[in-house]
Amino acid sequence: MKKYLVILLMLFAARFAYADSILFDSFEYANHDGETPTGWVCDDDSWVCGYLEKDHNRIAHSGNWYAYTNSAESWMFMSMYMSEQLKYRFTLWAISDGDYQLEIWAGNEASSGSMTQLLLNEIVSSGSYEKFSAYIDEMTTNYQYFGIHAVSAYGDCILTIDDVNVDMVDKYGMQVTPASIETNMAPGTQTEFCFKFTNIGYESLIVYITPLSDYFSDIHLWANGVEGPTFPAAPNETVEINGVATLLPDVTIGSPTWIDIMFTLDCGCATAMFTFWATPGYESIDEYFTNVSIYPNPSSGNITIEGNGEVFITNALGQTVLTKEITERETITLPEGIYFVTISGKTQKLIVK
Repeated sequence: MKKYLVILLMLFAARFAYADSILFDSFEYANHDGETPTGWVCDDDSWVCGYLEKDHNRIAHSGNWYAYTNSAESWMFMSMYMSEQLKYRFTLWAISDGDYQLEIWAGNEASSGSMTQLLLNEIVSSGSYEKFSAYIDEMTTNYQYFGIHAVSAYGDCILTIDDVNVDMVDKYGMQVTPASIETNMAPGTQTEFCFKFTNIGYESLIVYITPLSDYFSDIHLWANGVEGPTFPAAPNETVEINGVATLLPDVTIGSPTWIDIMFTLDCGCATAMFTFWATPGYESIDEYFTNVSIYPNPSSGNITIEGNGEVFITNALGQTVLTKEITERETITLPEGIYFVTISGKTQKLIVK
């Protein structure tokens, strides 16, 4: 059975009219292991900083520092003016080795008794880091502080938080995030892709979605499982977009191809674009090519090609770097990178990454 290779790259539009961050604390600066996080008020030192070499360091949830508590109940407070005339979004990442109730409150003093408006209320279960988010469309009054409150359900366990972020939310805003970045396909075959659309504004949206491509046909898109040219998105809502498309059979092997997916708001005030990239190619050896060898793979710079035929070598951008006729054996030196070696046969081409 033939195997096919395609390299997919996901480029997504930056936030349009994105929210203005007024606080982002990843606990990376001026903190010390086992001490209260810098800038936070903790009456009983129940929240402290920790450091651990992490293997993900992704965005969001970056760096090696974090804040944690193992108390049955704990508070910490941050001084921040919040106006009743504005709208806000709070986000953070959290993990626990037992169920913790995690709350964010607003108040006018750095004390639990002064916290009057509940902004977020979640249960953090054991497992991996989760992102928690709350969109606040109404502050009941002006506030001077917000507080993070944690209550343990089982006593002896730990709650860890990271990347605490507070945004002022604009009227219109959207964000597109890739959810899949690679698949297997060949010219003439169908591929699936998915990504997420988030309304980061405070107005409900009707979004028009339009795919544009010279390289794919039979493009279909579903928003939360419903196919159509529009979809609604409430404030802070994330909509999952799934798509299928067929790569045209006559596309050039090794050349970049793409689908542009346009998002337009019904107000006509904002447009964003998501681009799905694909570089088609084969990775196959059938009976005709049983005497062809390309080695070593990967290599430290030199590759040897044994076989007969015309050889084309392209880089990851689809640019031709070498064309050569080989009769028996040839050793080629290439700079570090990813290449596709194409050997033309009688009825088809062998392409090896």
